[in-house]
Amino acid sequence: MQFVKHLIVGLAISILAIAVLLGSWLTVFAEDEVVSFSNSKKATDPETDCTPPAGWSVYRVHTGDTLTSLADQLRIDRITLMLINCIESDITPGDTIYLPVPEATNPPPACGPPPTWILYPLEEGDSLSKIAERFGVDEPSLWHANCIDIHTILQTGMRIYVPRGK
Repeated sequence: MQFVKHLIVGLAISILAIAVLLGSWLTVFAEDEVVSFSNSKKATDPETDCTPPAGWSVYRVHTGDTLTSLADQLRIDRITLMLINCIESDITPGDTIYLPVPEATNPPPACGPPPTWILYPLEEGDSLSKIAERFGVDEPSLWHANCIDIHTILQTGMRIYVPRGK
């Protein structure tokens, strides 16, 4: 019984020591991250006098980001991105820059069949690609009309919407 008590106390002390070490490491890591973040060249640096245009927001650069890739994604000129952020060379992970906020796009229309489509009972051997070919539509149109996707398992007798008249 005494052995079990010593074992439990020893485990508790070990866990506490690990927690203290982990806490110290996390504190050092967090402080280092804050220091590296504050030392990195940022568009928000008051010395650069960079002010973003309206509709732009702060973005923290990730590994793999380049000015060219970000400019391409946002469909803006790389030089414009550099000028607005007062950047003379490329960016590095951890830098903060301003990027335009992408315009909100209209949500995709709800799925469902067009008004002229009819229900078709699936037969043995039917697949969406065969049905699409038979009815002269593409597979995504069938997915959308039937509120299904590529992962939907089709079963004989199941009814799906198809264009009328074929």
